[in-house]
Amino acid sequence: MKTKSNGNKPLAYFFILSFILAWMLMSIGVVQNYGLARIPIPLEPFIILGSWTPNIAAFLVMGLIIKRSEGIKHLILGWAKWKVSPLWYLVALSPVLLSFITLGIYRKLYGVFPTTEVFTNPTILLPLLLMLLLTGATGEQLGWRGFALPWLQTKMSALLSSIILGLIWSFWHIPLWFAGIGHEYLPFWAYTIIGVSFSILVTWVCNNTRGSMLIASLFHLFLNLGVSMIDPKAIPLLAVVFALYALIIIMIFGAQTLSRKNELPINKDNKSWVIDG
Repeated sequence: MKTKSNGNKPLAYFFILSFILAWMLMSIGVVQNYGLARIPIPLEPFIILGSWTPNIAAFLVMGLIIKRSEGIKHLILGWAKWKVSPLWYLVALSPVLLSFITLGIYRKLYGVFPTTEVFTNPTILLPLLLMLLLTGATGEQLGWRGFALPWLQTKMSALLSSIILGLIWSFWHIPLWFAGIGHEYLPFWAYTIIGVSFSILVTWVCNNTRGSMLIASLFHLFLNLGVSMIDPKAIPLLAVVFALYALIIIMIFGAQTLSRKNELPINKDNKSWVIDG
């Protein structure tokens, strides 16, 4: 179904809403961290809700700006695209492999494994996976890759779309560096390199799975798990490993589509992923 898209305004509204909603919620942690809140506030519900703001922003834009209510259903059905090659499920696990590679390289260079509590205390693994699943893995991808990515790729190459989205995604997280929840120990420049590299890789995943939000969400889940395995002092090395991975994919699949196919699975009229079936 062809609908009017009002130029790039819906995309701009999406980014603006994503930042406003998320930063409002993240500010609660910042205020509390700097002792400006008189009573302690449990941060976990706000972290979960804040991580869902890209999805919420996409739903709001789809329903109120574009006025395409079926588009919301279409976004959600992206999670149902599970019939893809088993190779892509292995690709979704690859961030954890990159973390192990980083640990091995760091051990060779400095004689120690820069691991975190995830290794020394296995009992936290299941709660950690649950928290990671409820936050970025499921909360963000319908917005960033379900809504924004196909929109960007109707205007520019897959690589440029990925770099823009990766930079925006990285800066969207900035308040967390002031919330006292551990991000302040991560070098932001290295985090941004990982973010842009991840963005390139997840675009590659989406373009070759017809916009599977399931695989994109799993990729994000294991990215967050992989980063949580690494001590902050080794994050710059992890950034280099991620950047090399992304560079290899660009060299193999090409910057234009990050795919063997010249035609992407995107409906250019609706600026959305094609509907299977």
